[in-house]
Amino acid sequence: MAKKNFKQIVLDYLLQYPNENINRDTLIAKTGISKSRLSEILESIRQDGYTITTPPRSGIIKLETTDDQVVLPAIKDSDIRQWLILFLLSHFGPLSFRELILKTLCIKEYAPDYSLKINDKKAYDDNNLIKSIRHQKSSNNSDEDIDVAGDYISITTLRKDLNILIKDNLVELNNGRKSIYKLTTEVPPIITISEDSLFRFCQEHEEHLSVTSDLSSVTQAYNKIKTLIAWDGSKHKQRGFGKFNQISKKQIKKFNNFISHPYKTNRITLHSEFKGNIRHATVSVALLYYSVENGIFYALCYNHTEGRIEADRLEYIDTITDEKQKNTIFHSQKYIQIYNDMFGPGFEENLHHVKVLISDFGNTKTRFYNLATIRKHASMRKIDNPPDGCPYEYVYEDDLRGLNDFARLLRSFGYSVLALEPPELKERMMYSYTKIIEKNKKVDGISNEN
Repeated sequence: MAKKNFKQIVLDYLLQYPNENINRDTLIAKTGISKSRLSEILESIRQDGYTITTPPRSGIIKLETTDDQVVLPAIKDSDIRQWLILFLLSHFGPLSFRELILKTLCIKEYAPDYSLKINDKKAYDDNNLIKSIRHQKSSNNSDEDIDVAGDYISITTLRKDLNILIKDNLVELNNGRKSIYKLTTEVPPIITISEDSLFRFCQEHEEHLSVTSDLSSVTQAYNKIKTLIAWDGSKHKQRGFGKFNQISKKQIKKFNNFISHPYKTNRITLHSEFKGNIRHATVSVALLYYSVENGIFYALCYNHTEGRIEADRLEYIDTITDEKQKNTIFHSQKYIQIYNDMFGPGFEENLHHVKVLISDFGNTKTRFYNLATIRKHASMRKIDNPPDGCPYEYVYEDDLRGLNDFARLLRSFGYSVLALEPPELKERMMYSYTKIIEKNKKVDGISNEN
């Protein structure tokens, strides 16, 4: 008899009566769950993102929901296994089934420099493959009794996970003289900070589990990734800073196509056409970045054809030609500094020092304090002795590129901010206020005529 999933049974029952008070004894009777396990099940459901209230000594349980609520599924073992496959294919490129096993074993061993060599004997089925790996591993470590299938990796499970990823159109299998698995253009590449990043994650995760069984940190990461990436093209979106924070399939495909070229080591020529204007520009790429503000991938480049630094939107690039000349600026400190100076996604040649007065109205102070924590050269301080009647209590200063982007932010705060420096910023703000006054007068005139 199949084992009952009481967690799902309890959740399904509560979902039938959202925002209603459910008697605890009624829930136990309807679901068949034991009284001792109910609290554990409810807490597990909460960990998945649901809001459940249980007032003390009331005997009442209520599942609170809203129309726009999005609750993501809990992390599963299969998720971690399939992420591992995607990571390996992203990091090492196309791999055979045997190579996937070897790379998985390297991660399992927690040794980033460890490599396992297998003889060239062809493995016709899973048993032969396991024996081949076990024999070679045992010969290298004669003191160990190795069980590859049990202690290290399940061949059957690996094949099952690969089939799921192929069905989801995230991995494709190229059959030939040597069958190769590789990522499709549908999957966002996993960009690692260093070659050992996954190793460190596995190590820290194991240490974490040795102390506690709490998976909240991993679950939170899973939830964020699932919300950020539009795996299935669904319409649910996560709002961040008033913007829709979700990478579209179009952006993912453009990004995947771009990184298939040797942009890190060589110059590339970008070909595009916009409103009849054809462009061919040979560039060296310094870095790629994603703007949450507009949901677009960019490449910060030096344009050798036009002799300038620029930020190119990947979605505007039609085709790319690989060049033989070397790229000498990839991740150079100069361009990383330029990126840190940028206030918006676009590149501006001039670096500006800005100074703004801030009032303690609403959340204005908090938002600028938060901004100062993420901007490398930003600072915010309280005015020691403000003049009588002065509505401003704080000064925000920063060095940035993108004066128009910064002015756009200031306009959203209205009278709560006052630009002092540079003169160009004051002019932009005064121009905006003048246009608003003129428009209001025009609207008032129309209203009076009517």
